[in-house]
Formats: sequence, structure tokens, C-alpha cells
Amino acid sequence: MEYIDKEINLKLSKQFTSVKDVFENLIKDEGLIDANLVCWVPHEVSSLIQVGWEDGLLEDLGTFLDDTAPANRWKQHDEPGTPFRYNFFEHIRGKLVGNVSLTLIVKDGKLYIGKYQDLYFYSPVFKNIPDQKIFCRILKLK
Repeated sequence: MEYIDKEINLKLSKQFTSVKDVFENLIKDEGLIDANLVCWVPHEVSSLIQVGWEDGLLEDLGTFLDDTAPANRWKQHDEPGTPFRYNFFEHIRGKLVGNVSLTLIVKDGKLYIGKYQDLYFYSPVFKNIPDQKIFCRILKLK
């Protein structure tokens, strides 16, 4: 089995950034027919998530996170002299939302996900760290 390692660079402008097209372009550019994409995010509070593509869903998810893990509630975790003072709530939100890794299936040259599903990169620190990465190992099956 052949594998290829890719590093995907993102420029974030919001908490939830759709990355479905990023993966579809990767599939096209690499000429993938049947493959597994093993993706990993090298940042503690960021996540890759697969969610339904429905109006208001991301807004409701953001409200849920604000209510469940409010800012300025926890004071033990601190990074003096940085924009990340008392940001434990961001760590909690990242863990609630998704994982730092996600495996995707490519079947017959297409991303194999549900009709109403989308893929997002979640980062509560997008304002302070807009440049993010996804590491992807492509396992070519065909």
C-alpha cells in the first residue's frame, strides 16, 4: 500500500471553518480513486468535526459551547504575557466539539460522507492563531 503525507495550511477567519472543499481538492489533485485520509490537527484546542449541513446548526453549537464552558470561569490554567490568559474554557470547548484526528474515506474518486454532512475545522483561538494546519496521511488503496 502506498501512502503520501500532506500538510494542509489554513487561514482562519471564524470559529467554524468549512474544510470539505479542502479535502475534495486534495482528492482531485492527488488523483485518488479509493483511499483513506487519516487527518490530524497539531493544536491542543482545535478539532476536526463532521456535522450536519443545516441552517442554524453552527450557531446553536456556538451557543451551547458558550453556555457549557463559559469564558473566565476557570482560573487555574494561565499563560501570563500571552493572549491565552485563563483560557481553559477553550480547551474544554475543543474537547467537547470533536477530535484532533479524523479518518475520511475516498470511494470512486469522491469524499464518502453523508448527503447533508459537512466537515469543519473548529478553533476557538482563530483570532490569535489564524494560521493552522492539518496533517494528512493518504493511504492509497487503488
